Amino acid sequence: MTTAARVAATLALSTAAVAWTAVVPAAADEADVDRYLDEVAVELAEPGVWVDPDAADAIGRDDAADLDEAAAAAPVDLRIAVVPAWKLDPEGQDRLVGRVLLYEGEELASQLYDRVGVDGVYLVMSVADSSYDGRGIWGVQHSEDGPTYHVEDAIDQAVDCCAPDYGPMIDRFIERASDVDHPLYIDAAPWAGGAAGVAGLWWGATAYSARRRRRADEQRHLDVVRPMLTEEVIELSDRVSDLPTTSDIAQAALTKEILDTVEKARHRLDAAQTDDDVQAVTSLLGTARYKIACLEALQHGRPVPEPTPPCFFDPRHGPSTRERQWTPEHGVSRDVPLCDQCAVRLDAGERPQARQAGRGSYWEGGEDLVAYIEGYWNGTAGSWRFPHNDHSVARGRLWSRWESRRPRARLASFGRSLSKAASSAMSSSGDGSSGSGGWGGGGFGGGSSRGRSRRRSFGGGSSRRSSRRSG
Repeated sequence: MTTAARVAATLALSTAAVAWTAVVPAAADEADVDRYLDEVAVELAEPGVWVDPDAADAIGRDDAADLDEAAAAAPVDLRIAVVPAWKLDPEGQDRLVGRVLLYEGEELASQLYDRVGVDGVYLVMSVADSSYDGRGIWGVQHSEDGPTYHVEDAIDQAVDCCAPDYGPMIDRFIERASDVDHPLYIDAAPWAGGAAGVAGLWWGATAYSARRRRRADEQRHLDVVRPMLTEEVIELSDRVSDLPTTSDIAQAALTKEILDTVEKARHRLDAAQTDDDVQAVTSLLGTARYKIACLEALQHGRPVPEPTPPCFFDPRHGPSTRERQWTPEHGVSRDVPLCDQCAVRLDAGERPQARQAGRGSYWEGGEDLVAYIEGYWNGTAGSWRFPHNDHSVARGRLWSRWESRRPRARLASFGRSLSKAASSAMSSSGDGSSGSGGWGGGGFGGGSSRGRSRRRSFGGGSSRRSSRRSG
């Protein structure tokens, strides 16, 4: 080769290298896509339709506003983003051939869910000239609980009816994705309606009977407890009215809290009809007595005491200050919380005077005193275990009886009876035998945690469909 030829070849190779360098795409930057998705998530903080300004040509401004309003009014939280496909490509507009999105399918929609952090249906439409350039539609429902919506079917219908028109596709998706996915109910409705009606009547009648009988029990409890609570409210009101006035801001605020708490207890007692009301009253009284102990500590310059269970022998004595061993009649020794006065008497060998209910101590009141004790020992001031077994036995017996009357428990009992009868019948018979321009979308029912994807042809291109409902 001559010198001139070698020089010409070198120049040609140099020119080709420069040209090749000019057309090689820039290094992929996945961070740009993630930053862009963060921006999209901010726009989707509230349900609706958001159209990237660079994709505004795909949907008119008026149509976009109407679709946003429709999505916001849907019964399910719909968050729909219409974005240009090149912004989902790490190489952006620098890619010369085809389009490779950083996230595709359900993963793309799930990326928005991860950023927004709110349950609902997410839909992403990437705008491009063809599926080769990244055009697609992907939807996903994320939900811890609640109904499943027709996400897959909504995308199928949107593509089948309206592609490649973005606005009509979104409109069809919103319409279908607003329907709850309950195909079993729809299929069974013609013959299950009558059975459901009968079951509903039975359920309602059973629930009504259970509530009526519970109200009768609670009225009996209230007849026993109301005089006791009335006495305690009056006694505590008199004690609060004797509290000295003070210029100390903390003590004045605490005094006002005590007054308000006692007043709430009085109003709740006046309107009391159920065990819940009784429990609320004793809880408020226990809280008021604890706050009085806090106020006395502030007045004497002592630290505010930690919440403690009330005095075991008489809750009217206020929060306990110490524990002592006590042995009930025909019982075993156990630790009980006591106030100062009851502890001194017990240390002196005396039996402290217990709160009376009828002819015995209040813990011997059985079911009538269950709510009274629960309010003091499981109220707003704290939660502790009552140290006498009589209360636990009465509470278990009462709550078990109420639960057994509920429709669900009655139905379970009936099912167990049927199973037992069937087992007996099989045993008696002795029968021991046994038998043996593409678009994407999707979704699935039944609440499964994984999705499915498939391809189909549309407009000369492939179609990617993927979706899921996930917890």
